[in-house]
Amino acid sequence: MCIRDSLWVADMDFRSPPAVIRALTERVEHGVFGYAVATPEATEAVVRWMQARHQWTIRPDWIIWLPGLVAGLNLVCRAFSDPDEPIAVNTPIYPPFLTAPPLSGRRLARCPLKRENAFYTLDFERLENTLSSSRLFLFCSPHNPTGRLWTKQELQTVAEICLQNNTLLCSDEIHADLVLDPNAKHIPTASLSPEIADQTITLGSPGKTFNLPGLNCGYAIIPNPRLRKRFLAVMRGIIPHVNALGYTACR
Repeated sequence: MCIRDSLWVADMDFRSPPAVIRALTERVEHGVFGYAVATPEATEAVVRWMQARHQWTIRPDWIIWLPGLVAGLNLVCRAFSDPDEPIAVNTPIYPPFLTAPPLSGRRLARCPLKRENAFYTLDFERLENTLSSSRLFLFCSPHNPTGRLWTKQELQTVAEICLQNNTLLCSDEIHADLVLDPNAKHIPTASLSPEIADQTITLGSPGKTFNLPGLNCGYAIIPNPRLRKRFLAVMRGIIPHVNALGYTACR
């Protein structure tokens, strides 16, 4: 018999939290697994988490539920750029960031990070040049795969460059709760100012933190009603609802 010593790179080697397992067990015992919609309790759980964990005050109507953040990246490309337009991405990066633009019929505009020994930083001069011709920037915070937790000043500079160029910022923050340094803190990009929030789409999920990716539950947080309406219009009829167990585990 072959026994694997460890799981695939995107999986965890430990069980999900007991509270999640209990909640899922109760939901399974309910015995009905039809179509599901988010309960007010699930939405409120995300609102409370953002406030308590990240000191970011969001409203329930800003939340759009998704069956995963890869779908979210592809939706953003389709909703907020035109065919053959360049979409900016830092490299190295999680592979779906590289495939979402071409799969949407857009061009990939790579903006490499600077590497000093084993430490990566943002190349702001190159980023400014890239965003001068890109209406959309797919950003990863904290960064996958370098592990960088961007500082407040770095985030502020990224956001200011986006504002100056009228570039929409899509910030994938799925690793926000996996900061292992007790003296460090993740800062949601959209929490920096109302102006930045108005031009930012934040993608999040409990999947990475609590070992739940197989339950396909994520969300986009979109404060700007115009952007939210456009995002919903593009996903309609294409993106399935989150399943009942995903909502339960998230709550």
